[in-house]
Amino acid sequence: MEKFVKTGDFCPNEACPDHGKLQDDQRRNIKKIGKTKRGVQRFQCKTCLSTFTETTGTIFFRKRATEQEILRALTLLAEGSRISSVSRVTGHKEDTILAWLREAAQHAEQVEDALMADFQVKRGQLDALWSYVGNKGEKKGYAETEVSGQFWRSTLLDMDSRLRVARGIAKDETQASIEVFQTLKRRGHPEGPPPLISDGWGGIDAAMIAVYGMVPEYGGHGRPPTHKKPGADWQYVQMVKQRDEHGRLQGVKIQVIFGKKAEVIALLGKSTAYIERSNLTSRLFNGRLARKTLAFSKDVAMHRAAAAWEDCYYNLVRPHKSLRLPVSDAPGLRRWSPRTPAMTRDGYLRLVMPACTAAWMSPL
Repeated sequence: MEKFVKTGDFCPNEACPDHGKLQDDQRRNIKKIGKTKRGVQRFQCKTCLSTFTETTGTIFFRKRATEQEILRALTLLAEGSRISSVSRVTGHKEDTILAWLREAAQHAEQVEDALMADFQVKRGQLDALWSYVGNKGEKKGYAETEVSGQFWRSTLLDMDSRLRVARGIAKDETQASIEVFQTLKRRGHPEGPPPLISDGWGGIDAAMIAVYGMVPEYGGHGRPPTHKKPGADWQYVQMVKQRDEHGRLQGVKIQVIFGKKAEVIALLGKSTAYIERSNLTSRLFNGRLARKTLAFSKDVAMHRAAAAWEDCYYNLVRPHKSLRLPVSDAPGLRRWSPRTPAMTRDGYLRLVMPACTAAWMSPL
């Protein structure tokens, strides 16, 4: 059974011969050597004689604020509060909270890479939503640049668990989708994309081919091929919404891009409701994505950091109402057992997530 290790289970000194080696009955090279003035446990490696504390390698290392204060501020951000609001509530400077968010996002991305290194999506939904960075771009008379104006955030959702598997942020939906597929290729889908359904916005099929497509072998006649082609086993369908001149939805047309129509529709269905609801959750709980607001990101790096922290909090901490399990119908007893998206999958995620979620939620 896989589990998360904590500081004190191994020596963090990279120059130490026992670096990264977990403690067991044969290897006991880590010992406790008291606590700091603030009550933080200190350790020493008997092999290299280096010392470290239990916060080494965490977002709490060398922080003046307590763990509860830092977690409270980060939780408020994940629940939709703005930086200025969190600053007023907690009494910490905005720059300090931004620094905490940057570190939390780096750790969140590392957790994602570790937990979803081999994660495979059986059925996925992909969609993008727009937001602003720096200014509101051409809408308010500003020039669109590489670091300001309108940005698109693409998110790939696992239909069975509602887990946010990958995201991409770029100036257009095609480039954002390319980032999504590059993440999938680095993790559980190195050979080809998973079966996907999206709306009718163009560019996603081009992104799939750009990342996963292969140039056909030269057959010996004519010019050698130079353009990438999709795989024969790919499955991708679009749900094209048809609207009238006022923008009202009139109907939906299913368009199969890759794969056999009957098989693709039987697997993926004819709806993108899960990812659209996930995008609505992002609009609600990420203050930087709210419509008609002054709280949009002023820096691309912080925009990405907020997205990484939001996805990690969504996957690991926030219970998803549609995933809860019935416990009892008896009056006065607890009726439901809440579950996060990461607690619903089989395999290693299901083993490690409950312990991880409890560890994240206990200090809050």
